Amino acid sequence: MSEDQAYAWFKLARWASTGGEPTCPQCGCIGAYERGNRRFRCKEKVCEAEFSVTSGTVLASRKLSFRTLLMAIALSVLSVKGKAACQLKRELAVDYKTAFVLPHKMRESIAVLRRDLKLDGIVEMDGMYLGGHLRQKNRKENRVDGRLAENRTGKREAVLAMRERGQGGRTLSAAVPEERADVAWHLTKNHVERGAGLRADQHPSYDELCGLNEIVRNNHARAYVEAADASTNQAESHFSRLRRAEIGIHHRIAGKYLDWYAADVAWREDRRRTPFDEQAQSVLASALNHPVSRDMAGYWQRDGKRRTPLMAWNPARGMGPPPDAADSQMT
Repeated sequence: MSEDQAYAWFKLARWASTGGEPTCPQCGCIGAYERGNRRFRCKEKVCEAEFSVTSGTVLASRKLSFRTLLMAIALSVLSVKGKAACQLKRELAVDYKTAFVLPHKMRESIAVLRRDLKLDGIVEMDGMYLGGHLRQKNRKENRVDGRLAENRTGKREAVLAMRERGQGGRTLSAAVPEERADVAWHLTKNHVERGAGLRADQHPSYDELCGLNEIVRNNHARAYVEAADASTNQAESHFSRLRRAEIGIHHRIAGKYLDWYAADVAWREDRRRTPFDEQAQSVLASALNHPVSRDMAGYWQRDGKRRTPLMAWNPARGMGPPPDAADSQMT
């Protein structure tokens, strides 16, 4: 693919409603004229804003060519469980800093797609914990029990997943403070249809969900699957992919970015039967319709004073944009 062909993909993904015709991001005017070097100026006299196809998006202030950016998306989509930054660096012949930030921007734009997700039918839900490895001492008498609270490292992170049963079922996966009742209640109330049926294990976090939806519990203390309709294997399947992604691809997932990785793995799993080019177009469209990243823009110029990405859920706001989302609009 040439640079011009890749640029055409970007224009169509950014301005899909006008068939790739440039639209001013300030006033919404259609039909801006090109000034050269693939930059546009709004034709309205009261506006006359200058913009490009990536202005105001997570790809704003880019240095890479359109062809290289599209190649990065394509290589990432081809990988079933994600793409390691070191591998992307070698395949694109770019600096590691670039290969680290670019996939994170894609994951952030994908994670936003969960906000309006509503699951229906039979929905399986479960929780898992990731990270926080405790390195034991050499001699047996000096080792400790890592299951006890006083011996935990504090780096162990929780992920709660809800997945529709059956082929083509959608998945909502989010990093949460803990597997607890208020988290499960909020996610179920906002992301599961009232007529859907729930399947969960005997963890006390799901005790109060009977007030929202019909729920069938699976007692793992008696059997892996106690009743024919009580299985949560679909949710466990997602956790298996997430663990394999951490162990085999990324080797370590920082806790503050775990929510993006969980959303990314869920997105890949839901679209595993979607044609490759449609997946690439979907990722590109998500990136070009997401504002400038408040966490990854200028990531390597902050001398360690980086903002920590907020988890998908917290008691104050549930799942949604952060309180200071207004500054994410800044370019």
